[in-house]
Amino acid sequence: MRVLLFLLIFANLLFFAFGQGYFGQKPSPDAHRLEKQVNPERLRLMWPPGEDPVELDSSPKATAEPAVPPSAAVTPPSASVVADACIRINELAPDMAVQLAGQATILRLKATQIEAANAWWVFIPPQADRAAAEKKAGELTQLGIRDFFITNNAPQQFAISLGIFSTEESAHKHLEGLRAKGVKSARVGRRRLEKTQQSLEIRGDPLVVSVFRNALPAESNVRDCP
Repeated sequence: MRVLLFLLIFANLLFFAFGQGYFGQKPSPDAHRLEKQVNPERLRLMWPPGEDPVELDSSPKATAEPAVPPSAAVTPPSASVVADACIRINELAPDMAVQLAGQATILRLKATQIEAANAWWVFIPPQADRAAAEKKAGELTQLGIRDFFITNNAPQQFAISLGIFSTEESAHKHLEGLRAKGVKSARVGRRRLEKTQQSLEIRGDPLVVSVFRNALPAESNVRDCP
């Protein structure tokens, strides 16, 4: 029994010594794998030595939306530019021209005085009296003509002005449009403005110009700028 006990103790000591490496290191089964590696010097560590490895996230990444190139960016439309409206008030007395110009300036409209000079106008010759002129004006209204004026000054008193123009060509062009609407008695002639009369151009925002025009006296000789 003593011999058997001794052998068991001796066997345990041998096993302990072997496990602690007293009889040499046990060859690693991975040693041959290192010898078979191709270009082992090209291996790189995923993280520096001594630092904890970063946990890799195996979950699928959301695909980033492709960046929109600057050329494809949508540019908001710019606000459309509204053209100025323009009206011309003819046959004004000097003091009336100054008064209207001042009112236009208050409304932030541009008032330009037109020097009295010879001009071309489209007109219906003078009628016998005011009643006849108003009757002719009614006929024009029935034809859809709204832009006219009964003159009050001699020698063309009770004539009906259908427009004053700076050139003969523009006057004849306007006459052709009137004849196409059925106006037969109109003609083109020279228009000499009296030195005491002035013309005034009012230009600016269409809505403000419209309000200014509607506020003028009914007998005003006003029309769109040629």
